[in-house]
Amino acid sequence: MAGAGQVGAAIAIFIKTRNQRLRNIIKGGLPVGFLGIGEPLLYGVTLPLGRPFITASMGAAIGGAVQAMFTTGALGIGVSGLSLTPLIAEGKYLQYLIGIGLAYLFGFIFTYLFGFRDEMAKDI
Repeated sequence: MAGAGQVGAAIAIFIKTRNQRLRNIIKGGLPVGFLGIGEPLLYGVTLPLGRPFITASMGAAIGGAVQAMFTTGALGIGVSGLSLTPLIAEGKYLQYLIGIGLAYLFGFIFTYLFGFRDEMAKDI
């Protein structure tokens, strides 16, 4: 769920910022972020900005809590994100997608409301 929180936070930053360089970094990282590779958004966007990393992690915590509540697990090791869906055990695909959707949503909400101001992006 950590990568899903990063995706939600990056979308919030994309909407709020006027910094074209930051928007381009996010545009490049979002497609792979949805597929479960969160490092471009983590190292290129949220971690350098500071506070968005925390708010993304809070969104991920909610998604992870939902996965724990549903006792969702995977049959093998793979990247997280939407591409992990076929590996979800016991047919809990819908529960997995609900959890990841909530991680996206709350990563977005926390970052949009508390995690980012456009002044933070002046050095990127």
